[in-house]
Amino acid sequence: MRQDLPTTELVQFLGKLPVFERLNLQQRSALLDQCRLHSLEQREVMQAAGDPHHHLWIIVTGEIAMVANSEDGDELTLAIFGPGSTSSWIALFHDTPAERNLIGSAKSHILGIPRKVALQLLEDHPALYPVVLKIEANRFRAALNLQQHNLVRERPRRVAGLLLMLLEMSGDGRQSNTIRLTSQQLAKMAHCSRQSLFEAVKKLTEHGAVSQRYGEIEITDIPKLRSLYRGAASQYHQGVRRHKKTSRKTNISAKRSLSMYLDCI
Repeated sequence: MRQDLPTTELVQFLGKLPVFERLNLQQRSALLDQCRLHSLEQREVMQAAGDPHHHLWIIVTGEIAMVANSEDGDELTLAIFGPGSTSSWIALFHDTPAERNLIGSAKSHILGIPRKVALQLLEDHPALYPVVLKIEANRFRAALNLQQHNLVRERPRRVAGLLLMLLEMSGDGRQSNTIRLTSQQLAKMAHCSRQSLFEAVKKLTEHGAVSQRYGEIEITDIPKLRSLYRGAASQYHQGVRRHKKTSRKTNISAKRSLSMYLDCI
């Protein structure tokens, strides 16, 4: 394994993640001997759409963006993943290629566990299966939440749901509750203009749920942000019961959410 980071530091890092914390020191060290640490520059492609899933990827440092291209050629950021995030375990069990691009949104270190090694790890340690299942279930829930918050009309609450989803998917090794995205990226994800996004974030700031700096938003009060979003979720469910037809936009959102879950990091 390339020594861009000290092995002892990587062993300790793995010990903080839900799946690998169940392995002892010797087992984690033996696993690292079969892995490779990759250094990724900002905007460098980690995995392109169409690539096979040959590895389980773990973000050690930095951030990775899941990016899709719209029909008119615009680049759309679907999610940002931080330290502790892994690629899909489920993808290791089938031969379907990746459907989204994974690109470094900052200089990053990525640990690659060969597919065969990752699957053998599960076979050797069956107790890890429930942990992996919980991770994938949380990922699926986040994808469904993405669909739900896109249907919320009140923008401050829609943005609140988006920020919670981004935080949930940002990784188990995150050091802060900061979302690093440009206003343009966030506006596209929230399906609104930059001005509407600015006004929505301003209202969330007035509630004490977030604070904003250039190029990033810090979630200062997670319970408060959840409370603001729950009001929108309640309105959403009431609206669904009143509607008898599902719009084309809703169908597209649902398909995108499910595809994101099946393909996501």
